[in-house]
Amino acid sequence: MSARLPVLVALVALVAAMAVGVSVGPADISLPTVLSALLGHVPLIHYHSHTSTVDWDVIWQVRLPGVVLGGLVGAMLAGGGAAYQGVFRNPLADPYLLGVAAGAGLGPP
Repeated sequence: MSARLPVLVALVALVAAMAVGVSVGPADISLPTVLSALLGHVPLIHYHSHTSTVDWDVIWQVRLPGVVLGGLVGAMLAGGGAAYQGVFRNPLADPYLLGVAAGAGLGPP
């Protein structure tokens, strides 16, 4: 089995989860509105979004930064976990192996 298919499926799932994450919240913004606002910023497509100013600001200034930050934090945690498992050649390696979890609890709140 080629490694491209699982990577493609994971990428599509990530983009779908991020789009749903941007659309869910106290302000009622539908998924097509979010997709329209996001497509308005894709280069070389020349798509003009008819999203209201309030929805545009909620999407781009409130929700999208949090969703992108959550994705980056998840990617960093996954990279750290993969590095741990690669260094120790153990698929069950965790942060408690060297006391990293206890050291993380020592820092300021």
